[in-house]
This record gives sequence, C-alpha cells and structure tokens, in this order.
Amino acid sequence: MNRNRFSEFIARRGEDASNGSDGGSPGSLSSIGDSSVNVDMEKYFSTLNGIERDINSVSSNVDELGVLHGRLLSTADGDKSEAIAELRDQKTLQINNQIKKLKSELNAVDQMNQNTQLSPGQEATRRSRHTVLARKLMTVLDKYRTLERESQKRYRTRMEKHIRLVRPDATDEEVAEAASNEVSRSVFAMDVMTSYRSKVAKRMLRDVENRDKDIREISNTIELLNRMFMDMEELVAQQQDVLNNIEQAVDNTDEYVTQGATEVKRATRLSMKIRKKKWCLLFLLVLVVIAIALGVAIPLAT
Repeated sequence: MNRNRFSEFIARRGEDASNGSDGGSPGSLSSIGDSSVNVDMEKYFSTLNGIERDINSVSSNVDELGVLHGRLLSTADGDKSEAIAELRDQKTLQINNQIKKLKSELNAVDQMNQNTQLSPGQEATRRSRHTVLARKLMTVLDKYRTLERESQKRYRTRMEKHIRLVRPDATDEEVAEAASNEVSRSVFAMDVMTSYRSKVAKRMLRDVENRDKDIREISNTIELLNRMFMDMEELVAQQQDVLNNIEQAVDNTDEYVTQGATEVKRATRLSMKIRKKKWCLLFLLVLVVIAIALGVAIPLAT
C-alpha cells in the first residue's frame, strides 16, 4: 500500500476525542490510561531500536568476515593461513549466533503484537516498524549469503589452481573431479605423496584439504541462511497482510464517516426546507385569520 492513512486515522481519532471530552484532568482514568499506553509504546520502540543496533552490528561483522576471507585467500604461508582461518571461523560463529538471536527476537515481538490489545493506529504503527526491521535483517542475510557464495567460488578456484600446480598434466575433468569428489581427491593425494616435488606438493595438498573443509562449512552456512531468509520472508508477508487489513478497515471507517456526514448534511437541508414551509403556512394562516376578522368587523361597523 502506497498511501499512509494510519497517521490520518490517528489524527482524526485525536480530534474526535478532544472535541467530545471535557478536557481530562491529570488524575482522571483516561489520562492514566493514555500515560500507560505511551509508556508501553516507548518500551516497544526502545526494544526495536536495540534490535536495529544489533542488525547493524551483524552487517559490520559481515564486512569484517569478507576481509578475513580475502586475507585467507591471498596468504600462502601455512601457519598464517591457519591463524586467519581460526579468526574467520570465530567471526562466522559470532554472526550465525547473532542472526539466530535476532530472528528469535523478531518472532517474539510478532507474538507480543498478536497478544496485545491495540487500537488500529497503534497496531499499524508497531507492525510497520517491526516489518521495516524484518526487511532490514533480510537485506543483511542476503548480503551475508552473497559473500559466502562468492567466497565459496574463490576457495574452489584456489583448490583447482593448486591441483593444477601439483598435476600439470591433469585434464579439466580430472581437476574438477578432484576438487569436488572426496574419493577422487584421495587418489590425487596418493599421487601427490609419491611426487618428486613432495615437500611443495604436501603443502599444497594440505591447502586443498583446508579449502575443501571451508567450502563444506560455507555450504552449511548458506543452507542456514536460506532457511532463515525464507522464514523472515514469511514473517514479512504475514505482517503485510495484517497491515493491509488494518488499512482496509481504516478506509471503510473513512467511507462510513463520509457517508454519515453526507446524510447529516442532507437531513439538515431537509429540516431547513420543512422549517421554511412551516413559517410560510403560519404566515398564510395569520393572513387568513386577519382577512376573516376584517370581513366580520366591517359589516358590523356599518
């Protein structure tokens, strides 16, 4: 929905309340109720602001993870590679835990909105904000998923490059098979161990095995992200359905108010016409009475 009718609805409700109330003293029940609602809304938005900060933190961590992927791919030193890989794994675990927590919190907020009695304007405001954050998390999930897919491709390219260095005579099919099939890679490893360049080959073989492990772990992460993305997509769709229903109710209310105002104007005009006719009839009746009185009085006087 492109139009934002909810703020108009809230404003209209506020005007109606102010016109129809006696002002509401600070100690009245109505003012206490309003204060309670305001406090609840403040707590709600404070909670969502915290969630938004955490989403921004995840986005920053994804950027840092991308830097670690790049450093790992550009490092040839085995010990340094292992240290960077450990940092990368820690960062990946941190991000995965963060997004699981955020998904759980957004679901909890959704349940809270369903179980809380709210006016249409309040519900629309709360759900709109919740939907914005759910979409923001989806954007970060997609960013993370894209990074992992690209890193997976780069790790596979590095694997194939090292396989070609160890086996320059290998065909494209053999290289692809060794990079993707564990059995073929075992045969390849045996060939490496008997190679005359064993020292260099063993180092490259270890790198190939590490990159294969990285690729499998990234595949698990991508699968996790796909599931989370679908869950968040479903949550956003549900929120949008609720918002559409609220706006439809607001539109219907607006239409009923407009129809009521039209009927009131029509009744007012009709009432004015009837009142005019009554005055005209009264005036004619007075004239008739005067005419009769004159008709009786003149003959008597003569």
